[in-house]
Amino acid sequence: MTLPVFGIDIISEVATPAVVFDAVRSALIAHADGRTSVPAPMVLEFPQYAGDTHVKAGHVAGAPYFVVKVASTFGSVNNGLVLAVDATNGQPAAVLADEGKLTAWRTAAAGALITDAMTPVGVDEVAVLGTGEQALLQVLWLRELRPLRRVKVWGRRPEAVERLCTQLRAADLHATPDGLSGAPCVITTTAAREPLPLEAFHAAVHITGIGTDMPGKGELPPEVFAGAFVATDDHVQCLHHGDFGNAVRAGVIDPDHDVPVGAVLRDGMPRHQQSVADLTGVGATDAAVAGAVLSQLVR
Repeated sequence: MTLPVFGIDIISEVATPAVVFDAVRSALIAHADGRTSVPAPMVLEFPQYAGDTHVKAGHVAGAPYFVVKVASTFGSVNNGLVLAVDATNGQPAAVLADEGKLTAWRTAAAGALITDAMTPVGVDEVAVLGTGEQALLQVLWLRELRPLRRVKVWGRRPEAVERLCTQLRAADLHATPDGLSGAPCVITTTAAREPLPLEAFHAAVHITGIGTDMPGKGELPPEVFAGAFVATDDHVQCLHHGDFGNAVRAGVIDPDHDVPVGAVLRDGMPRHQQSVADLTGVGATDAAVAGAVLSQLVR
């Protein structure tokens, strides 16, 4: 059996933000409604190479494909691929050799969708904590959904902060290296294993945590969950290895004090209040994005 293999160049042509946003939104709503199959993710760690690899799978009910995805980060280099399988007969259908980009884009879309949905209308200033690819993407994809006036950046390495500010300015955004000074919307995109400085969150009415995606990580200070409206992309995953779970184990919040992000995307926020979104990455979104891309490539 010879599988078609699609490379990043042709994938990039069809995986437009509109396609990815639509697929991720639909998948998160389906997940909230119980219309997905998502086994527990698997993580392999390679500390000697500053690397880790995530293996995730998922299916949205009624979709023609389910997927198994491998996404790796070694140092600052991301890579990966997606295997799409026919959901009606188990026959492998195609390999998307996406170099990890579909994971990066679906993460950016999920973060932007829920940040926009949970942040009050009119907020146009955000702080992004972290300086890697996902920090840049979270801001650029959020700008697809709402106007942004100012972006404040924080990171542990000044040269990386300046590099990200330069990239954001090149995208016609006003970016400044003062992410700890506070903003009404804060997005965290680090690989931190200790909570980020609490001062960065003092002015936040909404926080989206992106980086805590495996056991041992933890970006958000547990205190930010106290009294907040909390949304999680997957309750079990976030309780097991997300910042939500870290806050539960710290005794700050009850383990049933969350709603699915898909329910927020479907129904909206019940009322404006301080809010936190904890995203650990759901295999159903990988399946939806891969399926949407593949449908464009094989039609």
